[in-house]
Amino acid sequence: MSVCDCGGSSEIYETLDEVLEAKPTSGAILASSGCGDAKSLLAKLREGDIYLPLILFAEAPTTTQIVRAAHDGAADFLAWPFTGEDVLQSCTYCEAFMEERGGAIMRQEIARNHLEQLTPREREILEFMVNGYSNKDMAKFLDLSPRTIEDYRLNTIKKLGVGATSAAIRIGLEAGLGQGDEAASFGRSPAKQQAN
Repeated sequence: MSVCDCGGSSEIYETLDEVLEAKPTSGAILASSGCGDAKSLLAKLREGDIYLPLILFAEAPTTTQIVRAAHDGAADFLAWPFTGEDVLQSCTYCEAFMEERGGAIMRQEIARNHLEQLTPREREILEFMVNGYSNKDMAKFLDLSPRTIEDYRLNTIKKLGVGATSAAIRIGLEAGLGQGDEAASFGRSPAKQQAN
């Protein structure tokens, strides 16, 4: 595993733990697919507050392997053996990508990490908040009391480490909540719920 930059230099690490201890702040992580899949590697890097693009490599990678890595968040995938020029081109691509979208990606990752602290019910409440539901509407939809909804809402805000509903909603949006109607995602609809 190594950390490469566009200046043509790299720092080699024997293990992921060494990378986490070094906490690099620039460049890209170059790792063999044998170190783990992109999703788990990126999760471990994020846990260590390292937000660098990940370039995976493997000998004769399959199309499925490359596509899966891309879906899991890898910035690029190289076929082994590769040249120093191949690595530089990949790093240049990653650098341009991070300049364009790096801030948004970092905010999204941080927001998703915040959401991991929530219980499934608190996450559900946050998704309702993101979609503009009032406490009363949520109470009817979930067949809970408005007071219970208020407790969940306050716990959610507290766990997210913010002081206002608007800040909690911003975290929810950055994490990708509110992409569609949460009623559909939970397999229910407010109209059906109210009709019962």
